[in-house]
Amino acid sequence: MKKKMFGILSVVLSLAVIVTFAACTKEEVVDESTIAPFVISTQETEETEPVTVSEIDESESVTTEAETQETEAAAAEIPTETGEILKLYNSATEKTAQQKVSFKKHRETTEKTYEAGFVLEQFKPLVYEFMGIGSKHILSLTVGANAEDYSKYFLPSKLTTADVKSATCTADDNGNVTVSILIKDGNSSVVEGEVKGTYAPIDKCGISAGLNDKDWYDHKSAQNVIAAIDDFGPAAKATINESYSNAKLTAVIDANGNLTSLVVTFDFYFDISGILGSSGIATASTKTTFSDFKW
Repeated sequence: MKKKMFGILSVVLSLAVIVTFAACTKEEVVDESTIAPFVISTQETEETEPVTVSEIDESESVTTEAETQETEAAAAEIPTETGEILKLYNSATEKTAQQKVSFKKHRETTEKTYEAGFVLEQFKPLVYEFMGIGSKHILSLTVGANAEDYSKYFLPSKLTTADVKSATCTADDNGNVTVSILIKDGNSSVVEGEVKGTYAPIDKCGISAGLNDKDWYDHKSAQNVIAAIDDFGPAAKATINESYSNAKLTAVIDANGNLTSLVVTFDFYFDISGILGSSGIATASTKTTFSDFKW
Protein backbone atom coordinates (compact mmCIF):
# COMPACT_ATOMS: atom_id res chain seq x y z
CA MET A 1 0.00 0.00 0.00
CA LYS A 2 2.88 2.37 0.89
CA LYS A 3 4.62 1.63 -2.38
CA LYS A 4 1.49 2.51 -4.33
CA MET A 5 1.10 5.81 -2.45
CA PHE A 6 4.73 6.77 -3.16
CA GLY A 7 4.22 6.07 -6.90
CA ILE A 8 1.14 8.28 -7.10
CA LEU A 9 2.96 11.08 -5.24
CA SER A 10 5.94 10.90 -7.65
CA VAL A 11 3.67 11.23 -10.68
CA VAL A 12 1.91 14.28 -9.16
CA LEU A 13 5.24 16.01 -8.37
CA SER A 14 6.53 15.39 -11.89
CA LEU A 15 3.42 16.96 -13.43
CA ALA A 16 3.81 19.99 -11.14
CA VAL A 17 7.42 20.57 -12.30
CA ILE A 18 6.42 20.33 -15.99
CA VAL A 19 3.58 22.84 -15.57
CA THR A 20 5.87 25.28 -13.71
CA PHE A 21 8.58 25.07 -16.42
CA ALA A 22 6.04 25.71 -19.18
CA ALA A 23 4.77 28.80 -17.39
CA CYS A 24 8.30 30.20 -17.11
CA THR A 25 9.16 29.73 -20.81
CA LYS A 26 5.91 31.09 -22.20
CA GLU A 27 6.45 34.43 -24.16
CA GLU A 28 5.40 37.37 -22.10
CA VAL A 29 2.98 39.73 -23.88
CA VAL A 30 3.58 43.42 -23.14
CA ASP A 31 0.84 46.00 -23.36
CA GLU A 32 2.48 48.85 -25.23
CA SER A 33 -0.26 51.23 -24.24
CA THR A 34 0.91 51.07 -20.63
CA ILE A 35 4.54 52.17 -21.47
CA ALA A 36 5.37 55.84 -21.35
CA PRO A 37 6.69 57.13 -24.71
CA PHE A 38 10.49 57.70 -25.03
CA VAL A 39 11.18 61.10 -26.64
CA ILE A 40 14.61 62.27 -27.91
CA SER A 41 15.15 66.01 -27.46
CA THR A 42 16.30 67.87 -30.61
CA GLN A 43 17.09 71.17 -28.92
CA GLU A 44 20.82 70.55 -28.58
CA THR A 45 21.05 69.17 -32.09
CA GLU A 46 19.44 72.28 -33.53
CA GLU A 47 21.83 74.56 -31.63
CA THR A 48 25.05 72.71 -32.53
CA GLU A 49 24.24 70.85 -35.67
CA PRO A 50 27.16 68.56 -36.53
CA VAL A 51 28.78 68.62 -39.97
CA THR A 52 29.26 65.24 -41.53
CA VAL A 53 32.41 64.15 -43.33
CA SER A 54 30.55 64.06 -46.63
CA GLU A 55 29.41 67.67 -46.14
CA ILE A 56 33.01 68.81 -45.44
CA ASP A 57 34.28 67.05 -48.53
CA GLU A 58 31.55 68.63 -50.64
CA SER A 59 32.34 72.12 -49.28
CA GLU A 60 36.04 71.72 -50.04
CA SER A 61 35.15 70.44 -53.47
CA VAL A 62 33.07 73.53 -54.21
CA THR A 63 35.88 75.87 -53.04
CA THR A 64 38.49 74.05 -55.08
CA GLU A 65 36.27 74.12 -58.14
CA ALA A 66 35.69 77.88 -57.75
CA GLU A 67 39.42 78.52 -57.46
CA THR A 68 40.06 76.40 -60.52
CA GLN A 69 37.47 78.33 -62.51
CA GLU A 70 39.07 81.65 -61.47
CA THR A 71 42.49 80.40 -62.51
CA GLU A 72 41.17 79.16 -65.83
CA ALA A 73 39.38 82.48 -66.42
CA ALA A 74 42.57 84.43 -65.73
CA ALA A 75 44.55 82.17 -68.03
CA ALA A 76 41.94 82.63 -70.73
CA GLU A 77 42.52 86.41 -70.64
CA ILE A 78 46.23 86.04 -71.41
CA PRO A 79 46.73 86.06 -75.20
CA THR A 80 48.56 83.09 -76.67
CA GLU A 81 48.35 83.75 -80.40
CA THR A 82 51.09 85.93 -81.91
CA GLY A 83 48.60 88.35 -83.44
CA GLU A 84 46.78 88.85 -80.14
CA ILE A 85 50.04 89.36 -78.23
CA LEU A 86 51.15 91.99 -80.74
CA LYS A 87 47.77 93.65 -80.42
CA LEU A 88 48.20 93.86 -76.64
CA TYR A 89 51.71 95.30 -76.93
CA ASN A 90 50.87 97.74 -79.74
CA SER A 91 47.87 98.98 -77.76
CA ALA A 92 50.01 99.63 -74.67
CA THR A 93 52.58 101.61 -76.68
CA GLU A 94 49.86 103.56 -78.47
CA LYS A 95 48.35 104.49 -75.10
CA THR A 96 51.77 105.64 -73.90
CA ALA A 97 52.36 107.78 -76.98
CA GLN A 98 48.91 109.35 -76.79
CA GLN A 99 49.01 110.22 -73.10
CA LYS A 100 52.70 111.17 -73.19
CA VAL A 101 53.49 109.98 -69.69
CA SER A 102 56.93 110.74 -68.29
CA PHE A 103 59.58 108.00 -68.45
CA LYS A 104 63.31 107.37 -68.28
CA LYS A 105 65.35 106.20 -71.25
CA HIS A 106 68.82 104.70 -71.30
CA ARG A 107 70.61 103.47 -74.41
CA GLU A 108 74.07 101.99 -74.55
CA THR A 109 75.91 100.44 -77.50
CA THR A 110 78.86 98.21 -76.68
CA GLU A 111 81.68 97.49 -79.09
CA LYS A 112 82.26 93.88 -80.09
CA THR A 113 84.81 94.09 -82.92
CA TYR A 114 86.42 96.66 -85.19
CA GLU A 115 88.62 95.63 -88.10
CA ALA A 116 89.71 98.34 -90.52
CA GLY A 117 92.34 99.42 -93.00
CA PHE A 118 94.79 102.20 -92.25
CA VAL A 119 92.51 105.13 -93.17
CA LEU A 120 89.39 103.91 -91.34
CA GLU A 121 91.50 102.92 -88.37
CA GLN A 122 92.46 106.56 -87.96
CA PHE A 123 88.82 107.57 -88.19
CA LYS A 124 87.57 105.01 -85.67
CA PRO A 125 86.35 107.61 -83.12
CA LEU A 126 84.40 109.37 -85.87
CA VAL A 127 82.92 106.11 -87.15
CA TYR A 128 81.87 105.18 -83.62
CA GLU A 129 80.26 108.58 -83.19
CA PHE A 130 78.19 108.01 -86.32
CA MET A 131 77.10 104.60 -84.98
CA GLY A 132 76.70 105.66 -81.36
CA ILE A 133 79.20 103.08 -80.12
CA GLY A 134 80.99 103.42 -76.78
CA SER A 135 80.55 105.07 -73.39
CA LYS A 136 80.93 108.56 -74.89
CA HIS A 137 77.73 108.09 -76.82
CA ILE A 138 75.43 106.72 -74.13
CA LEU A 139 71.97 108.27 -74.18
CA SER A 140 70.41 108.68 -70.72
CA LEU A 141 67.59 111.10 -69.98
CA THR A 142 64.14 111.62 -68.52
CA VAL A 143 61.44 112.45 -71.03
CA GLY A 144 58.89 114.71 -69.38
CA ALA A 145 55.14 114.33 -69.62
CA ASN A 146 53.69 116.00 -72.71
CA ALA A 147 57.16 116.95 -73.91
CA GLU A 148 57.13 118.58 -77.35
CA ASP A 149 59.89 116.26 -78.53
CA TYR A 150 58.24 113.16 -77.03
CA SER A 151 58.11 111.36 -80.39
CA LYS A 152 61.88 111.68 -80.76
CA TYR A 153 62.36 109.20 -77.92
CA PHE A 154 59.29 106.97 -78.02
CA LEU A 155 57.00 105.85 -80.82
CA PRO A 156 53.91 103.61 -80.85
CA SER A 157 54.66 100.11 -82.08
CA LYS A 158 53.35 99.07 -85.50
CA LEU A 159 54.59 95.48 -85.43
CA THR A 160 52.67 92.84 -87.38
CA THR A 161 52.96 89.07 -87.51
CA ALA A 162 55.08 89.47 -90.65
CA ASP A 163 57.69 91.39 -88.64
CA VAL A 164 58.34 88.87 -85.88
CA LYS A 165 59.70 85.37 -85.40
CA SER A 166 57.67 84.62 -82.28
CA ALA A 167 55.83 86.18 -79.37
CA THR A 168 55.04 84.86 -75.89
CA CYS A 169 53.07 86.19 -72.95
CA THR A 170 53.00 85.37 -69.22
CA ALA A 171 51.23 86.91 -66.21
CA ASP A 172 51.94 87.15 -62.49
CA ASP A 173 49.50 87.08 -59.54
CA ASN A 174 49.07 90.85 -59.66
CA GLY A 175 47.85 90.89 -63.25
CA ASN A 176 51.09 92.18 -64.73
CA VAL A 177 51.75 90.72 -68.16
CA THR A 178 55.24 90.19 -69.57
CA VAL A 179 55.44 90.18 -73.36
CA SER A 180 58.52 88.79 -75.13
CA ILE A 181 58.88 89.27 -78.88
CA LEU A 182 61.65 88.07 -81.18
CA ILE A 183 61.86 90.43 -84.15
CA LYS A 184 63.03 89.35 -87.59
CA ASP A 185 66.54 90.25 -88.75
CA GLY A 186 66.95 93.24 -91.03
CA ASN A 187 69.45 95.04 -93.25
CA SER A 188 70.12 98.19 -95.24
CA SER A 189 72.61 99.24 -97.89
CA VAL A 190 74.17 102.19 -99.65
CA VAL A 191 76.19 101.58 -102.82
CA GLU A 192 78.65 104.28 -103.85
CA GLY A 193 76.70 106.89 -101.94
CA GLU A 194 73.29 105.84 -103.24
CA VAL A 195 70.70 104.34 -100.86
CA LYS A 196 69.55 100.99 -102.22
CA GLY A 197 67.10 99.78 -99.62
CA THR A 198 66.20 99.25 -96.00
CA TYR A 199 64.38 96.36 -94.38
CA ALA A 200 64.14 96.97 -90.65
CA PRO A 201 61.16 95.51 -88.73
CA ILE A 202 62.89 96.58 -85.52
CA ASP A 203 62.22 100.22 -86.42
CA LYS A 204 58.50 99.50 -85.93
CA CYS A 205 58.71 98.25 -82.32
CA GLY A 206 58.66 101.61 -80.53
CA ILE A 207 62.33 102.61 -80.52
CA SER A 208 63.57 105.76 -82.23
CA ALA A 209 64.51 105.44 -85.89
CA GLY A 210 64.14 107.39 -89.09
CA LEU A 211 65.95 109.16 -91.92
CA ASN A 212 69.16 111.18 -91.93
CA ASP A 213 71.57 111.53 -89.02
CA LYS A 214 70.00 111.94 -85.57
CA ASP A 215 71.80 111.20 -82.34
CA TRP A 216 68.57 110.05 -80.65
CA TYR A 217 68.07 107.15 -83.10
CA ASP A 218 68.30 103.81 -81.29
CA HIS A 219 68.87 101.86 -84.50
CA LYS A 220 70.97 103.37 -87.27
CA SER A 221 70.79 102.17 -90.85
CA ALA A 222 73.23 102.54 -93.72
CA GLN A 223 71.26 105.60 -94.83
CA ASN A 224 71.77 107.24 -91.42
CA VAL A 225 75.53 106.73 -91.59
CA ILE A 226 75.95 107.97 -95.16
CA ALA A 227 73.91 111.05 -94.20
CA ALA A 228 76.35 111.67 -91.37
CA ILE A 229 79.49 111.41 -93.49
CA ASP A 230 78.34 112.77 -96.83
CA ASP A 231 79.99 116.13 -96.08
CA PHE A 232 83.30 114.35 -95.86
CA GLY A 233 84.37 114.33 -99.52
CA PRO A 234 86.27 111.02 -99.66
CA ALA A 235 83.32 109.24 -97.99
CA ALA A 236 80.57 110.67 -100.17
CA LYS A 237 80.73 107.66 -102.50
CA ALA A 238 81.17 105.03 -99.82
CA THR A 239 79.49 101.65 -99.89
CA ILE A 240 77.86 100.63 -96.60
CA ASN A 241 76.14 97.40 -95.74
CA GLU A 242 74.35 97.24 -92.40
CA SER A 243 72.48 94.39 -90.78
CA TYR A 244 71.10 93.56 -87.36
CA SER A 245 70.21 90.26 -85.68
CA ASN A 246 69.05 88.74 -82.37
CA ALA A 247 66.53 91.54 -81.91
CA LYS A 248 64.33 91.02 -78.88
CA LEU A 249 61.97 93.15 -76.86
CA THR A 250 60.58 92.49 -73.40
CA ALA A 251 57.71 94.63 -72.14
CA VAL A 252 55.74 94.60 -68.89
CA ILE A 253 52.13 95.77 -69.03
CA ASP A 254 50.04 96.17 -65.88
CA ALA A 255 46.44 95.10 -65.28
CA ASN A 256 45.20 98.47 -66.59
CA GLY A 257 46.98 98.06 -69.92
CA ASN A 258 49.72 100.55 -69.01
CA LEU A 259 53.27 100.00 -70.19
CA THR A 260 55.55 99.92 -67.12
CA SER A 261 58.86 98.88 -68.70
CA LEU A 262 60.39 98.05 -72.08
CA VAL A 263 63.80 96.66 -73.00
CA VAL A 264 64.97 96.26 -76.62
CA THR A 265 68.24 94.54 -77.51
CA PHE A 266 69.95 93.67 -80.80
CA ASP A 267 73.36 93.07 -82.38
CA PHE A 268 74.44 94.94 -85.50
CA TYR A 269 77.08 94.75 -88.21
CA PHE A 270 78.50 97.48 -90.45
CA ASP A 271 80.72 96.88 -93.47
CA ILE A 272 82.11 100.14 -94.89
CA SER A 273 84.28 100.39 -98.00
CA GLY A 274 85.30 102.86 -100.69
CA ILE A 275 86.83 105.52 -98.42
CA LEU A 276 90.28 106.38 -99.84
CA GLY A 277 90.72 102.76 -100.76
CA SER A 278 90.11 101.65 -97.20
CA SER A 279 87.43 99.46 -95.68
CA GLY A 280 86.37 98.29 -92.28
CA ILE A 281 83.93 96.14 -90.34
CA ALA A 282 82.38 97.05 -87.02
CA THR A 283 80.09 94.93 -84.83
CA ALA A 284 78.33 95.98 -81.64
CA SER A 285 75.36 95.35 -79.36
CA THR A 286 72.70 97.87 -78.40
CA LYS A 287 70.42 97.82 -75.36
CA THR A 288 67.69 100.41 -74.96
CA THR A 289 65.71 100.55 -71.71
CA PHE A 290 62.50 102.48 -71.04
CA SER A 291 61.47 102.59 -67.39
CA ASP A 292 59.75 104.48 -64.56
CA PHE A 293 56.62 105.37 -66.54
CA LYS A 294 54.57 107.86 -64.49
CA TRP A 295 50.96 106.86 -65.06
